[in-house]
Amino acid sequence: MPFRGRPSEACGPCRKGRLRCDRKRPSCGQCIRKSISCVGYRNVSLLLFKDESESIARKVQWEKNGELYPPTFPGQGHENEPPGVTDFNTVDIVPSPSCSLMPFHDDLAVGYFMSSYVPGSPFYYLPEIYGTAVSTAQDAVSPIVMAVSLASLSLHVGNDLQLMRNSRMHYSKALTEINVALASSNTAILDSNLISVLMLGFYEAISFSNYRSSTSWTAHTLGAVQLLRLRGTKQLMTDLGRHLFMQTCNNIRSGCLQRGMPVPDDFLQLYKEAEPFLDPGSLVVRFGLLLDKIISLKVQLESLIPAQRISGFIYEVLQLDEETRALMNMLPDSWRPQVMPLHMTPRWAYQGLAHQYPGHLIARHWNILRLTRAFLNEVIWYMGTFVVRAKEQGMPEIWQHCKDLDTDALQTTAAANRIQIFTDVLASVPHFLDESGTTFTPAARLLIWPLTIVAERGMMLEPMRQYALWCLYEIARQARVPQALHAAEAVERGSCTDWMHLFTLG
Repeated sequence: MPFRGRPSEACGPCRKGRLRCDRKRPSCGQCIRKSISCVGYRNVSLLLFKDESESIARKVQWEKNGELYPPTFPGQGHENEPPGVTDFNTVDIVPSPSCSLMPFHDDLAVGYFMSSYVPGSPFYYLPEIYGTAVSTAQDAVSPIVMAVSLASLSLHVGNDLQLMRNSRMHYSKALTEINVALASSNTAILDSNLISVLMLGFYEAISFSNYRSSTSWTAHTLGAVQLLRLRGTKQLMTDLGRHLFMQTCNNIRSGCLQRGMPVPDDFLQLYKEAEPFLDPGSLVVRFGLLLDKIISLKVQLESLIPAQRISGFIYEVLQLDEETRALMNMLPDSWRPQVMPLHMTPRWAYQGLAHQYPGHLIARHWNILRLTRAFLNEVIWYMGTFVVRAKEQGMPEIWQHCKDLDTDALQTTAAANRIQIFTDVLASVPHFLDESGTTFTPAARLLIWPLTIVAERGMMLEPMRQYALWCLYEIARQARVPQALHAAEAVERGSCTDWMHLFTLG
């Protein structure tokens, strides 16, 4: 993993034109002067090392065949326009050349993971921690990072069995070292142990193969709750400690929301104790509190809502939708998606619309908030349908409590909101292409859950649903993310897709 020198901090258009960039936000002066879209700035700390995954894989393959490694390779070439949406059933995951990387390529795997997976995840702190921390016998960060790195590289080079075996070996070592660390109250409270526990869940997300792995993720996360309690309020005295706390809390909340389970009382008590140390105006903190309300709402939906509560329940959902929209309006201007110019927009973009974001993590935040609103508007639409049917079927015990509801307006607005929300989600798809604008990168795994929701819930607009399915198949084929293939097949079979929320966490 060679050092490639200090990368440029300029925006994309300035780098391409070799121009001096003033790096102002939300748009640099050069881009404003030229009236072009400024796509934002890279995290240069993640670009200090060059990713040579493909060249090393090819080199090993040529050496195995007894041939000299050629100094250059011809370009593979990509079509600018993918096959039609109706062709997605014939798409298979394209394997890379079969190769087995030796242990001395471990650094290559870590570099690939840090550059391809970390930027779009909550683990932004890993490059610095992994690069500077000195591993000890009780530190599981090194083996679990290695396990995740080898698993991610295995997918990249075509499910290499040796890489995956080595990955599982490091995973087992990490489990052993975590158990040793947790046995001592002095080491159990260290940041490195909570990071390791969270990374266990990340490993499950990357190496996910079936629904049972979702149960494993839940076990890891619930174990992390006990760690939070053991760490106490001292963990909230540093920026990293607060980030780890909120990362764990939001993982717990996401799992409860997906399964329609109430948030555990011990977790709520723990969070209440921590609130004085958290910034109440923070987007992450506010979204966490909003999730608590939405989880409570979903739990209510699992049971029978009394007739006299239906009208009030609908107003509660409307209020939550307004709170979510307010959170979206709170996002800084520098986070706002920019519409790609027509000459940069792929011809296959949905309705010819493509949005560009400053980074993958920001695009992910937008889509999470969008899908939160999509869920709430779906509830509003179905509750309105229920009230209309109650009136048509002569059920006065329900209708008399909902006389003040304008069900036509509610349903029309909710349907329009869902279409706009799903359109915005699909417009985020081109952002996850590589620099050539033709091929999905590994970061496209962050689209799996949003696209799955659109494919499941987009019945009102069949082209939208078909486009989401086609994107899932293309992500599986181009970025070699098999979970995208599993998601598309599950949607078409009508199978459970609750496990898809894993990809909002890692």
